[in-house]
Amino acid sequence: MRNHLQQFATATVIVAALIFSGCSFSLLPGSDSVIGGDPRSDPGSEPGASPSPDPGSDPSQPGPGHIVPLTDGFDFPVGDRNGKGWGVTGYGFLEWSNYSGTWHPGEDWNMYGSPMADLGKPVYAVANGIVRFSGFNSTQGNIIMVEHHLPDGSTVWSQYAHLQQRWVAEGEIVGRRQIIGTVGRGPNNTFSPHLHFEIRIKYLPQNGWPRTNGQAWPKSKVLEYYADPTVFINSHRPET
Repeated sequence: MRNHLQQFATATVIVAALIFSGCSFSLLPGSDSVIGGDPRSDPGSEPGASPSPDPGSDPSQPGPGHIVPLTDGFDFPVGDRNGKGWGVTGYGFLEWSNYSGTWHPGEDWNMYGSPMADLGKPVYAVANGIVRFSGFNSTQGNIIMVEHHLPDGSTVWSQYAHLQQRWVAEGEIVGRRQIIGTVGRGPNNTFSPHLHFEIRIKYLPQNGWPRTNGQAWPKSKVLEYYADPTVFINSHRPET
């Protein structure tokens, strides 16, 4: 009995020392749970997620310790870097959308073949940047918005909507061709699978849409905030 008490006391001292020293260790042999470890290593965390920036910080600036890399070119958000095997088979840029009653501010990308073929397929960041939003929107489902800083000093935003999964968090730095999520069907499987993709040249919140008080913006105003995604990417391809 005395030996058991001594062993227990010794173990308690060791655990306390590890906690106060900031070390991480398994609670049980083979356990995935840790004390004092980096919460981002928790196997239950969202894949690739990192802590959100301080909500009190300036949203136009990266979080502490974050340096947003300049873009080194833009690739397409689905398929290979050239979008091979995919195309804009839904609404194109500035087509009139009977569904929303507005000029469509982006492109609807689908994989060629079966209507369900692209469900769950990877969605890639089109360029280096920082995630400004990763969350759910009741109209468009899962959305990711990435801010990109170009070498000429300009800033644009890419937005990816109707996602099935989101694999990045707000404040996270992403690289060109990094998988950030998967193609989905929007909220409550409202749509057939596709990626709704936008390039914004003026900042709008993630739930921004080209209308005011129910009235659709004219094309001229849409063009103040949005660029044709395919045209923009093709004019900003990587050198190599």
